[in-house]
Amino acid sequence: MLEHLVSHLAINPISAIHYLCTPEWRLPPRKLQNSYVTLLTGGHGTVTMEDKVYRVGPGDLILFPEGILHSFEHPADVSMEMVNVHFHAKVYGLMDFLRLQGLEGVFHDAASFPESISHELARVFALKPPCYQVFMVQLIKSLLLYVMYHFQRETSTGIAGLKQLLKLFPALEMIEQRLEDPDLKQSDLAAKLRISGVYLRKMFNGLFGESPVKFINHRRIERACKLLREADLPVKAVAEKSGFRDLQFFYRVFVRTTGTTPARYRNMSDF
Repeated sequence: MLEHLVSHLAINPISAIHYLCTPEWRLPPRKLQNSYVTLLTGGHGTVTMEDKVYRVGPGDLILFPEGILHSFEHPADVSMEMVNVHFHAKVYGLMDFLRLQGLEGVFHDAASFPESISHELARVFALKPPCYQVFMVQLIKSLLLYVMYHFQRETSTGIAGLKQLLKLFPALEMIEQRLEDPDLKQSDLAAKLRISGVYLRKMFNGLFGESPVKFINHRRIERACKLLREADLPVKAVAEKSGFRDLQFFYRVFVRTTGTTPARYRNMSDF
């Protein structure tokens, strides 16, 4: 089962940076539309993910799936040092691998292998030698597989979930192909699968925890985030290329999903 998922896993590196944080630094609650890994190399504090609070210290590896609400606090007299690696990790180009595999939270005393990979990622990203992104893809994949094999956490989807995912795949492909089309409807997906709208909603809620309409909007916001980071386009053009006909509706969905405005998101650092 894992081999099947990994064979359809696509990783897109964003950044890998070694940070030395002053005692005044804090990370207020936020959500990101990408996954990331933090290796804590100095200092100690607490990380909050949704409603879970973890104590962290040097040597801990912290995995943040995309879209998870999180924050970081530490004592006022403590300086923090860490390596942050941001990336997209998608199965079938659609689903966040970390969420799918239950890879979130703190992995204590992660040992030398994750530490060496994290530092190598930061070094390669800083130097940007030829084909550095290809190298980063392999390092990130190795890091994720190491955590899965050595910490042996149960997957959150399992065999039944994967079977449901495969059944939904034609509809998921349609969403990707028509993401820019504001006329894409839930009924189009149901017709593609030759099932009722009620059963379609049941499948989406069971697998993703949200309706087909919310799933489509979530994917559109992910595309908008990518465009805001990588393309020099006005926000209105980003909305249109992400499948939103109404600019005000785009703003509402964007803020609800990311916790910030498109303009602020574009100016956010990769921390």
